Amino acid sequence: MTTVDILQIAREPVWFIQCDTRIPAGFPSPAEDETGELVDLNKILLPHPTHTYLARVNGTSMDGPPSHIVDGALLAVDCALKPQPGQVVVAAVDGEFTLKRLVKRGDAYWLEPDNPTHAAIEILRQGQVKVWGVVTHVVTELINGKLHADVRARRLQ
Repeated sequence: MTTVDILQIAREPVWFIQCDTRIPAGFPSPAEDETGELVDLNKILLPHPTHTYLARVNGTSMDGPPSHIVDGALLAVDCALKPQPGQVVVAAVDGEFTLKRLVKRGDAYWLEPDNPTHAAIEILRQGQVKVWGVVTHVVTELINGKLHADVRARRLQ
């Protein structure tokens, strides 16, 4: 099962310079010399700052398509949103956080992994599983080492 560790985050703005030139994933085009505007990453990742948390993924149950959420990725989890079928959610199952896709089949709800080698969890009765929040963003490290070294996890009790 994929588990989730909740992280402490700074609530003050984290400023980045936005490049106004789109970066094509196909044939490269000449970039314009633009400095762009400042973007507050907190406004993007934390639209409900008192109800949004960063969490780190531990496991591989969501590393398949369509989400491709890999072990070690950071998640922005918004607890103010009402979970909808098809969304990736953080849920508490038997007292442990897990990351799965919320799926509705007929009258039943399931927590379903995107990796087919992991089992789905049927939500049999109200209270057995508590959906804690909806994943709104995923930050995945492409160069191993920096994200894990710079972000420390703290387990919620």
